[in-house]
Amino acid sequence: MKNLILHALRCCALLSFLFSFISYAQNSRLSAPKQHSGNGKSSPKQVDIYVAGSCYNENTQKHTAVYWKNGQPVALTDGQTDAEAVSMAISGNDIYVAGNIGGQAVYWKNGQEVRLPKGEKDFNKAYSIIVKNGDVYVVGYYRDYRRTPYDLAMYWKNGQAVELPISKKDYSFATFIAAVDNDIYIIGSNTAHEVLYWKNFQIVETISDLKDVSAIAQLQGTAYAVGTTQSGQAGYWKNGRTESLSAILGKATCVAISGNDVYVAGVDDNNANRFTDETDVGKCWKNGQLLANLKEADTLIYKPLSMAVSGNDVYIVGYSWVVNNVAPPKLMKNGHIIRLPKIEGSSWSETNFVISSDQSDNRVSKQNKVSSENHSAYDSESTTKGVTAKNKFDPKLILGKWEITRETYVYTDGKKMERNELFRSYIFKSNGVGTYLGNGETDDFKYSIKDNKLLMRFSDQTKWDSTIIKLDASNLTLQYDYPDKDDTKIASLLSIYTKQKK
Repeated sequence: MKNLILHALRCCALLSFLFSFISYAQNSRLSAPKQHSGNGKSSPKQVDIYVAGSCYNENTQKHTAVYWKNGQPVALTDGQTDAEAVSMAISGNDIYVAGNIGGQAVYWKNGQEVRLPKGEKDFNKAYSIIVKNGDVYVVGYYRDYRRTPYDLAMYWKNGQAVELPISKKDYSFATFIAAVDNDIYIIGSNTAHEVLYWKNFQIVETISDLKDVSAIAQLQGTAYAVGTTQSGQAGYWKNGRTESLSAILGKATCVAISGNDVYVAGVDDNNANRFTDETDVGKCWKNGQLLANLKEADTLIYKPLSMAVSGNDVYIVGYSWVVNNVAPPKLMKNGHIIRLPKIEGSSWSETNFVISSDQSDNRVSKQNKVSSENHSAYDSESTTKGVTAKNKFDPKLILGKWEITRETYVYTDGKKMERNELFRSYIFKSNGVGTYLGNGETDDFKYSIKDNKLLMRFSDQTKWDSTIIKLDASNLTLQYDYPDKDDTKIASLLSIYTKQKK
């Protein structure tokens, strides 16, 4: 069956009630200042905006991997198998896209698919892609069930797999890659909440004076690293010097370069609880100065994941909070949530990542989704406060397809870990049976609801019994207490789901 700790993958869920991608927020507070030439006339450089994601078909219950160039969608798969596009790189006239088709990591060059090698019963996953000197590099991980641990940080050069070395035996994941001059940097994580770094494919202790590094970029020969300073604030590192972006605790998560300007997005830890949650509001800084808060009406981005700049426009993808509910990543342009056109036959479009052609010119890879394996968790205690064993829920509300948007692990030593990059769903049917979808596989299960308990029995006889914390027409929150705490070192798991609908 599914080991719900190690098999958790990226959530793909509904992005709705958004503005048009082609709308231009002329007076937005997040719009970058206009650049003028010496004669006073505007002379903007033509920059293309690329977005990676997918389109979902309600009838087939499958995602089609898609990228958008300046708002126009290009389908990469046929929609017969769940697929997603997660990262992009532009090299000359060539467009490279990294993604996943079921449990198969792939990349596309100008729409032509290249499958990254794996065993028949194994699983691999791509996170990030760059092109350097004509060579294509993809990073991710490989799941080899013949080994322990079986999740291995990996990179592929021109389709050939190479395992990344680690300093101690643990599950490992590579989630970000960037090229700076003649060097290649990779960032990843392990299940011990530690950030991992590789320089030219060799494990290193650190790659800057920052406490944690989330992303790297290069501007005119100068390398920038963004992340968390030694004192815990959002910050960046440049030429051997660390600069804080805020006076309070927080984290910088992505960076983009436009002309001579450096844009950074991240988050301030508003309640000083040392982890990112929906009480925090994302920030955008330009050249070290606060440009805007990432908030619009009843929608806010609380963890930016990637960003791009084109002329006067700033694009940011990040995890969001909408009308008092946690939501999957959304795309924001100049402070406004926007919607991408869907492909024919699909029900809606979903976003994972944004980049500009200008970023690729500066050797910037995907301003990656920060590896959620190594970040502090959503506070499950605040969610479960006040819940009693007498709570009861209408069993009919469980019917339908639920996609997981976030998981929080609480360890026996008190540490917590949040996982946002998930790609897993459950379909509950009216006759007490259901279907699991994820990791390129499916499984049937039987279920029942008794008081506030959800009891699930899978085809391999695995049991999964959890407490229903919240259940309504759109949201489901489950808490699972681990019976084998001494072995797993995990005390409990809190999972948040969103029901799929138009």
